[in-house]
Amino acid sequence: MKYIIIKGSRSSGKAETINAVCKKLKPESIRRLYFHETGRTFMEPVPSSADISDGTYLVTVRKKSILMVSNCPTEQRKKISHIMDSVMGLNIKPHLAIIAMRGLEKLKDYSTAKELESYGKCIYETKIWRIPSNQFSLTDEWNKRVSYLTTITLHNI
Repeated sequence: MKYIIIKGSRSSGKAETINAVCKKLKPESIRRLYFHETGRTFMEPVPSSADISDGTYLVTVRKKSILMVSNCPTEQRKKISHIMDSVMGLNIKPHLAIIAMRGLEKLKDYSTAKELESYGKCIYETKIWRIPSNQFSLTDEWNKRVSYLTTITLHNI
């Protein structure tokens, strides 16, 4: 599996960036993943036009599965290895993953980038900052960010 890491501090726009990339990909299907305390994982279909803010989603584009973790593992209180093992436990092997993570993971035993190495190859890693504007989605910086990530994703599926 190939993966992209989007690093940023709290409220830097990681989830919004992943949501915008998802919309530009025009997915065939979107399913939200829920992790139950018992260890079971559930999927629920989401309309393709819906926002995928804050959570873990499995998106299908060009008949390839893309795992999108728009809510950082530390915020979900789920290690990325737990998320990956849960997805694979559903007999789904994502072709690509787009993972949001905090620039500094302060929770004990969390090392998202290091854990991901055992699941595949990082093809791109970026650090993003909050775009200081109420209309951030109209800025050139935003458009370049989303377009570049979308291009990398489409090139690798």
